[in-house]
Amino acid sequence: MHVRRQDMHWGGGNLLPDDEGKNDGNRDGNSGKPEDETRRAFIKAAGASAAALIFGALSFESFATPATRYRPVMKNYPVAVLVDSSGKAIKSSAIPAASETSASYPIMAFTYPLQDEPNILIKLSGVSIPNGAGPEGNITAFSGICQHLGCIVPLLDYHPHNSIPFEAKLIGYNETNWPRYGLLFCKCHGSQYDPTRGPHNLYNSGPAPSPANHSLPQVLLYVDAEDNVYAIGMNPVNAVIRTHLEEPGGEEYGPEVMDENLSGGTILPLYNGPALPPLPSEIKSPDEPLYMTIVASSSNGPWPGSY
Repeated sequence: MHVRRQDMHWGGGNLLPDDEGKNDGNRDGNSGKPEDETRRAFIKAAGASAAALIFGALSFESFATPATRYRPVMKNYPVAVLVDSSGKAIKSSAIPAASETSASYPIMAFTYPLQDEPNILIKLSGVSIPNGAGPEGNITAFSGICQHLGCIVPLLDYHPHNSIPFEAKLIGYNETNWPRYGLLFCKCHGSQYDPTRGPHNLYNSGPAPSPANHSLPQVLLYVDAEDNVYAIGMNPVNAVIRTHLEEPGGEEYGPEVMDENLSGGTILPLYNGPALPPLPSEIKSPDEPLYMTIVASSSNGPWPGSY
C-alpha cells in the first residue's frame, strides 16, 4: 500500500442513547404516572411519528444514521485515470449521456479506490449534478455496491426515464411516477437512488420506500484540459458504508464498515500509458504515483468488457 493511504477512521455509534436502567413503570406504578396517562402519551407520540412520515419532512436517511457516518473514510485517496481495456485514457466526451427521453443506458463500471470496489459511471444531458465533473458538471460515479445488503452491479444499475425495470413496476412504478431522469435501482430488494441529487441520492419519493437507508457513496471525478477523466476521492458528505466485495475476514459485501483505511483490498495498478498533463497540486503532487482503473461497459456501451 502506498503512503497516501492514511488511517482516518470514522466511528459508528448507537442509533439511540442507552436506556438501560430506565423503568417505564406503566404497570407497577414506579414512574409515578397512571397507566391511562402513559397510554395517552404513547398515542400522541405515535400520531406525531405518523405525521412526520406522511409529510416527509425528514428523509429516513437523516434520522436513522448517526452523524459520525458522514465523516471521510480516510484522509487521502489514490488518484486514478479512467482507461479503456487497452490502457488508453478515456475522454469525458466519449461517455454517453442519458436524457429525459432515453429508453436505455449502458452499464459502465470501474473499480475505485481499490480493485475490490465497483462503481457506476453516469453522464446526464442537461443536468448539473452536485459535485459532478466536466464542463457541464454532469458526469459522476456512484458506488456499485447497494447500501442496503450489498448487492452489486449489474443487479444495481441505472435506468433512465423510459427504461423502468420490471422489478420497479412490481412495486408500483409506471410512466407517470418514474423520475424524469430515472433512478439507480437495485433489483435485489428495490433500493432506489436518484443520480441527479449527487451525494444525497437516496430516493424515497416513489410508491414504495427504499430498503436502503443511506445514499450510494459518490466518487469524486476530475476532467483535465485534455478531456481525460480521473477518480480523485470519495465524497465525504456520504462516506463509504459498504465497501470491499470481500472483507479480510471472509464476509462477502461486509456489514457496516466501522474501521476502514483501505488496507483490506487489492490495490489498483499503476498507470503505464502515454504521458498525461500534470494535475493540479491540490489533486496530486508530482512525486505521488498515478494509478489507473479500467472502465468496462455492457454491449451497448463504448467499452464492452467484464464488469
